[in-house]
Amino acid sequence: MRGTCFVPVFLLLCVFITEAQITLPDSLQRRYATVKKDSAFIDNLNELATAYLKNNPALSRRIASYTTALAPELKYTRGYARALTVLGNSYWYEGVYEFAQNYYMLAARQYQNIHDSVGLGKVYNNIGEVNKRFGEFEKSLDYLLQSINLRKGDSTIALTLYNIGELYIVAEQYEKAMQYIYKSLDMARHQRDERSITYCYWSMARIKSAEGNFKDALTYFKLAIARWKKSGEIRTLIETYHDIAGVYRKQNQLSIAKTYLDEAFALGQNIRVPDLRVKTYLEYARLDSTRGDYKSALKFLSLHNTLKDSVYNLLKAEQIARVQIIYETERNERENEQLKAERALKQQQLNSKEGLIAAISCGLILVLLLATVLFRQRSQILKVNQSLQEKNDKIHFQKEAIEAQAITMIKLNEELQQLNKTLENRIEERSQQLKLQNQKLAEYAFVNAHKLRAPVASIIGLIQLLNQELEQGERDVILNHLKTCSIQLDSVIQQISRNLASDTDE
Repeated sequence: MRGTCFVPVFLLLCVFITEAQITLPDSLQRRYATVKKDSAFIDNLNELATAYLKNNPALSRRIASYTTALAPELKYTRGYARALTVLGNSYWYEGVYEFAQNYYMLAARQYQNIHDSVGLGKVYNNIGEVNKRFGEFEKSLDYLLQSINLRKGDSTIALTLYNIGELYIVAEQYEKAMQYIYKSLDMARHQRDERSITYCYWSMARIKSAEGNFKDALTYFKLAIARWKKSGEIRTLIETYHDIAGVYRKQNQLSIAKTYLDEAFALGQNIRVPDLRVKTYLEYARLDSTRGDYKSALKFLSLHNTLKDSVYNLLKAEQIARVQIIYETERNERENEQLKAERALKQQQLNSKEGLIAAISCGLILVLLLATVLFRQRSQILKVNQSLQEKNDKIHFQKEAIEAQAITMIKLNEELQQLNKTLENRIEERSQQLKLQNQKLAEYAFVNAHKLRAPVASIIGLIQLLNQELEQGERDVILNHLKTCSIQLDSVIQQISRNLASDTDE
């Protein structure tokens, strides 16, 4: 819906204050006098108001207005939303689309509040249709597609598919339009939805007419007319009469066109559909203009303009009064809900304070008990801590002694390892020395056994000879030998001394 539809209406609410009491017609009051006023009663009234839409939108609106006043008192939001939708439909049937849109938006808000996706989807279908009348193609398509998404599996979706097809007819995209109309027709036939089937025939006729195929257009129009008469759809029947009159006018069959316009005018007199009477005057003006009767055409144009303005102003005042009642009802409901919420909030705050005081008191008692327990435990803990500290000191001293012993053991171990290394070297050196000494002793024994013993033996032998009585010449020879042997002995002894000295030096 266009945003400008709400503003002027609600700005005028403060001026057009009404005290009117909405009541049911006398016949309905007598019928429902003993009926309990509950949700079932609301549903029954909404069904009745819907039934009157076809031939008496004003009565439908009166019943729906009564329902919109009663449903909020019973806290029946779904019934209230449906009544708002019927109110919108009543204005739709009279061609006052701005007012219809107003009620559809109010209904959509109620369906959203109760999370009724099917109800919301149906209202979105209606809002899309209003936007179609306003020429808002994108808005209309958006609402119609949302309607399909919200109502997946709903049996009335065929009509929404048709509405999308009709939208493409308005946009003169006939191929696209036929795709949706065929989908709608297949689904409607499967579900035996006669109303949607008839709508599809009607639109197929309009497409054929726009394409210049007047023969097929007339066939589909006549199929639609027969079905509208059977179902009692007076409004759409009048619109179909307008369309078929237009086809005959284009074919210059003006008398037949006038016959259908006369039928439309007569039906319009029987039901309150002022917007269609306005259109009927316009079609008369076009027909008279085609046959050259410009005086009559001007007369019908004048009637068209006058009726259009008077109808809009009358319905506008009526709609303002009714919206004022709805507005006041919703405002009272909001105020009541606000007061309840404030009272509940204050009670909650009081309960919270009382609970807080009780909690604080319990908390203080617990704190005192806890403080006593903690004080006793603290004394015990101090004793335990003192004992633990003494043990820790002993452990610390023992740890230090163990560490000192460990250090000493490490040093001794290092010295032992060093000593082991030195001892091995010394043993090896001693072994070498012993080996050399043994070698020298072996050499000395050899010298002693061989070289030293020979001169000694010679000297002993010569001395023994001297002890004998010898001549002087023999003594001199022996003495010379003694001298020689002594020199040899001395030489051997010096050699031994040298060898021993060299061993010592090494």
